[in-house]
Amino acid sequence: MKNLHSAVIVILSVGGLASAATPVFLDVATSPKGSTASDMFGDIGKVCTNASFLRQRQTSGSEESLDLLMNNRVSLAFVQLDVLKARDQIDHDPRTKELRTLLPLNFDEIHLLTRQPVMKKNVFGKTTVTGITKFSDLKGKKLGSWGGSVVTSNVLKAKSGVAVNILEFKGRDDTLAALAAGQVDAVLSVVGQPADWVRALDATKYALVPLDVPEASLNGFYRPATLRYPQLGSGVGTYAVQRILVTRDFKTPERRAALLNYQKCALSKLTELQETQGFHPKWNEVTFKEQDWPWFK
Repeated sequence: MKNLHSAVIVILSVGGLASAATPVFLDVATSPKGSTASDMFGDIGKVCTNASFLRQRQTSGSEESLDLLMNNRVSLAFVQLDVLKARDQIDHDPRTKELRTLLPLNFDEIHLLTRQPVMKKNVFGKTTVTGITKFSDLKGKKLGSWGGSVVTSNVLKAKSGVAVNILEFKGRDDTLAALAAGQVDAVLSVVGQPADWVRALDATKYALVPLDVPEASLNGFYRPATLRYPQLGSGVGTYAVQRILVTRDFKTPERRAALLNYQKCALSKLTELQETQGFHPKWNEVTFKEQDWPWFK
């Protein structure tokens, strides 16, 4: 397979292609390789091989994916709901009114990572902790993020009243490098757990810390969640936000048919997606019923 736009291309074959007319190609913006969105897109492709003819375009995250969709560079995009809501309600971008939910998917957890706090005992035996142990400790500190997680960081800052300085980076590697170098005090990332790159972090150097933000201040579409990474801090309180697969409200019959076929297949294969060995564990949380954006139909 050849690369398109420097991305890994996943082609889903169309039944009866040899005798059919030229197929409709649809580009799908996902997050980077190894992300929940990328993995779940691949899983759908394995059970819906006859549904459509799709090509994956990997991006830095929800912000880039949404821009590509609204600028007609792709036909579908995996997007965090808070990123879409912010573009609609804060930026007042009229193009969001033309977007529709093709599939409402899982809730991705907010991961707040810090360097491992240092504990010391003074001469009186009292233990003191140096470092970040919760979100509210970030007042006046630097928080690194990238992609759609930058939007989440700004929402949490506004809703919590914690005056944290948010620094945006190009991607995950740059952000983690900044944390390792002490250029930021913490990193915030929205990703479905268990995330392989989080599990791979050195527990002697890094820790997951809780989001001590009152639930009542978070507008409802963030819901309480718990992070479970034994080596980094099991049972860490956080919030999660839904990721949805969105498309434009296309009117062209060929494109509508391709999208509706893909949607119909995925909706009918939920049990298979949940029970196939090796598929992403987040499928077990998907109902295809929880959604807060108009359906494509």
